Formats: sequence, C-alpha cells, structure tokens
Amino acid sequence: MAELVTGPDGAVVDGVLRLGADGITVAGYEVTTTRTARGLRYDVLTPDGEQLSWTAPTSSQRTLILGGARSGKSTEAERLLADNADTLYVATGGDGSDDPEWASRIALHRARRPAGWGLAETIDLVPLLSSSGPPLLIDCLTLWLSRTMDAYEVWSDLTRAAEVEAQIADLAAAWSSTSRTVVAVSNDIGAGVVPADPGTRLFRDLMGRLNTTIAHHSTTVLWTLAGRTIPL
Repeated sequence: MAELVTGPDGAVVDGVLRLGADGITVAGYEVTTTRTARGLRYDVLTPDGEQLSWTAPTSSQRTLILGGARSGKSTEAERLLADNADTLYVATGGDGSDDPEWASRIALHRARRPAGWGLAETIDLVPLLSSSGPPLLIDCLTLWLSRTMDAYEVWSDLTRAAEVEAQIADLAAAWSSTSRTVVAVSNDIGAGVVPADPGTRLFRDLMGRLNTTIAHHSTTVLWTLAGRTIPL
C-alpha cells in the first residue's frame, strides 16, 4: 500500500517520490501537475496502480482573471476554486431584486456553484481581504467600480473621481497584503469604441487603472477569450 507523508516542506510518497513547490523527484511514478488557486496540485500514479493527490500550498495566491462579456472568466474563476469546499463567493452586483433580467443571471451563477460555498453580497471588500478565512471569489471588480461610483455620486459630479481613486488605492493595498487565497474577475473594456459621454469615458479610464493596479499586485493574471484561458 502506498504511503503519502506530508509536511510543511512538501510531501513524500513511499519515501522515494518527493513533491514540493520547487520540483519533483520521480522514481518509477507517473506524476501530473495542475496549477490551482490553492497551489500546485500533484496527481500521482504509483507503480502498484494507486492514485494519490497532494497540493503544495501557497501562503497567499492572488489571481486576477480578465476578459470580455461572456468570455468564460467567471467559469474559469469557479473552476480554480472548485476543490475548496469552504470558498466564500463575494457578489458585488447586488441581489437583483429590482431587475428581473439581472436576477435571472444571478440564479444561473448560483445554480452552477458548489452548494457548500458561502455567499457575501457586498462591495465592502477591504474588511474581507484584511481578515483571515477561506478562499474568496470576487465577481466582479467591474460592478464594484460601478457601484462605488454610484455611492460617491460620481456620475453627476465627475470631480468626485478622486474619492473613487482613493477607494481603488485602499482596495489594492488590502489585495496585496491579504493572507487569503483570492480570485477576482474583472472586465477589460478599454479595447472598444471611445464612449461618447464624459461619465462613461471616466468609468472606462478608472476601470483600466483598477485592473492595472490589481494586476501589479497579483501572483497570477489570466486572460479569457472565447472560453480559452491564457496566462499573462
């Protein structure tokens, strides 16, 4: 019977096969590796035909997933955290109570998520990032920005943009120092036509600054296009 011994520095199978964040020592074993939000997962087939799995954890894995509408970015985020039964899903778009079409979208998201995941409907992300706890899936930063602009009434007074930029800075600081595993989804909207009105142009510019700032403080940045995921 195969023996898997784990410790803070890695894992050993049968005292021969060594697994760790820095590499693999193979002695007659088949090993496949998969990068997940929790760390690097090793799936091992022993010479006796037994299957073993172990993940080399990271202290804080911060993943940003960018893409356009319906590109598959939310599905990819959920896939990355699918093995984490205690994931907290952070929905920044509200509960959809005032918009039946939006409520229908929310229902589809809920239906495909693991039943055991927790849910927080909020744009107050800094306290979540600053506290310890299970992995977070933030979906999405685009709605966080839109609702933050609503809260500061920026749409009717563009001079208040500085207050939103201060919120972006606070969010980036909490993101960069969090002890949690966290995956955030965001839209990249800067590649289209220049918006006709000043408010939407400001939103586009702030969205670009938010994505760039969070990306600079992420351990992994992914781009999704037509359901395909590409590391950046």
